[in-house]
Amino acid sequence: MPDINLIPVEEKAQERAEHIQKQLQLVSIGVLAVGAVVTLFTLIMFTKSVSEKNDLITKVEENSVKINQYKPQEELLVVAKSKAGAADKLLAQRTDYATFFNKMANIVPQGVYFTDFRVSSTKVNISGKAKTSADVARLVSSLTSAAGSGLVKNIAIETLSSDEFGTYAFVISGELTGAEL
Repeated sequence: MPDINLIPVEEKAQERAEHIQKQLQLVSIGVLAVGAVVTLFTLIMFTKSVSEKNDLITKVEENSVKINQYKPQEELLVVAKSKAGAADKLLAQRTDYATFFNKMANIVPQGVYFTDFRVSSTKVNISGKAKTSADVARLVSSLTSAAGSGLVKNIAIETLSSDEFGTYAFVISGELTGAEL
C-alpha cells in the first residue's frame, strides 16, 4: 500500500527543525564540555606553574638569606687569605738561617774559627782566624765549591794578615745566594 502522508508538510518541516535544533544543542553541549575541560586543564596548569614559581621564589629567598649570612665569613676569609699570602711572600724572601749555618758548618775546614759573622738579607761578612794561610785558602775554596756557591757567591778576601804567632786573621765578604737554601 502506498504511503499515505497524513502529516502535513509543515509539521514535517517543524519536526526536521526540531531534530536539527536537538543536534545543535548536543553539539553545543559537546563544545561547551570540551571548552570546560580545556579551561579546567588550563586553570590547573596555571595554578601548578604559579605554585612552582612561588616555591622557586621562596627557595631563592631562603638561599639568598643563607648567602648573605656567609658574606661576612667570606670577607674574613678573603682578608685572611690576602694577609696569609703577604706573610708567605715575606717568609719566602727570608733566608733560612738554620739551613744556612748547617750547610756552612759542613764546608768550613778544621783549623778555622770565626770571630765575627754578619749576615744581612743579601750580604755576608766573615771575620775569623786560621792557623795557617792554607786553612784560609781551604775556606775560600770550600766557599767557591759547588756546596759553598749554594750559600754565597762573589767571594772576596777583604783583609788577610798574620800576627807574630803565625795565626792568620781574615775578613771575607760575599753575597748570599739564598735560592738554594
